[in-house]
Amino acid sequence: SSASSSTSSPPQEPSTMLRSLLVLSLASSVAAFAPSSLSFRSSSALPSTSSIRPAVRTGVLNTQAKLAAIIFACDGVLVDSERDGHRVALNEAMKESGIKKDGKQLECSVEEYGKLLKARGEKSLMTVWKEMGWDGMDMDSAVKIYDRKNEIFQKMVKDGVLPIRPGVTQLIDEAIEAGIPLAVASSNTQKNVESIVAELGQVRASKMQIFAGGRVVNRKPSPDIYNLCKGTMGFDGSNAVVIEDDRDGLAAAKAAGMACVITTSTYTAGEDFKEADAVFGDLKSGSLDLEAISKMPLSMAGLNA
Repeated sequence: SSASSSTSSPPQEPSTMLRSLLVLSLASSVAAFAPSSLSFRSSSALPSTSSIRPAVRTGVLNTQAKLAAIIFACDGVLVDSERDGHRVALNEAMKESGIKKDGKQLECSVEEYGKLLKARGEKSLMTVWKEMGWDGMDMDSAVKIYDRKNEIFQKMVKDGVLPIRPGVTQLIDEAIEAGIPLAVASSNTQKNVESIVAELGQVRASKMQIFAGGRVVNRKPSPDIYNLCKGTMGFDGSNAVVIEDDRDGLAAAKAAGMACVITTSTYTAGEDFKEADAVFGDLKSGSLDLEAISKMPLSMAGLNA
């Protein structure tokens, strides 16, 4: 017979990122069975992108398995809300307050806002303000400014002006097409999370279950929010992947028994993510090669059945 009649179209392959998430989930669940003496056969088995820290175990993985769920954090993952939202809202609130520095309007730079995020307690905040030359700032003024900042931020979210981070909508679309359940787990308020998820578009938002602030007592790094996801959605954590941007989120996901991919945000890039299954600059900036991993010698088909 002719070549045209004997050749069939290859099955549709999921995207590299979606396949990578599946690998991370499966690899995380079989970690105890992978001999530590095994290693990748060549340097070509791993991507050259230095921003990725793969923790994928070797073996022939069951690539036909389907992820039980992909759970996104909200702030820092869907949107870089600290830099593009809260900082911008703070600057607007300070402008309205009339407080000035050297006769000029106070404005918090990206770097300065990072210092504010790390401040804990009144004494620490006052030290940061002094370092930045905000001599007119005191706690009474700060409370009023931060209350107004929150109002402005909520309006920004409602108005849909926070940009969605690179690669987010693509991954969500691919997961929806593959029939993979999706959720957002956040310490933010239900209202704010709903508004941010709405920026993804009506179809995507309708597929995302939301687990927000008031539904659990303990915030991340407690695993409570992710355990709630498992119990409500009815999946096994060992076959699910969480996407986080900071160390508290990573600790929460791991304590809940889930694989965790980190997409660093502006203020978390320097954190220690050694327990993460992979680290990316964002969901568009790197990938893991499922094809290379699937050619490793140890068969795990029975473990993934």
